[in-house]
Amino acid sequence: MSSCFAPFTAEESGERLGHRPSVSDAGWPTADPALLERDTATCIVQIDGKLRDRLVVPGDIDETSLRELALAAVTDALAGRSMTKVIVRAPRLVNVVTKR
Repeated sequence: MSSCFAPFTAEESGERLGHRPSVSDAGWPTADPALLERDTATCIVQIDGKLRDRLVVPGDIDETSLRELALAAVTDALAGRSMTKVIVRAPRLVNVVTKR
């Protein structure tokens, strides 16, 4: 990667490390698509725009399951409030709008 900015240093470092072919002829590394997929995601749970909890959930969770998990996690914070709206953007965000 450093051969773009410091070609002589990259060439010498590659030679000392025993890499063949030459750094300039080696080519770019390829990405493995299986490693790019996320197994889990961190979901932010907000009440009236204020952060109340963070949940680690599967990356392919559906909106209804995420809604149930989030509401179960913040039941104490919802005491004495009536929910007006629950906005779910799976798997990243759940925002509960309340009326005081």
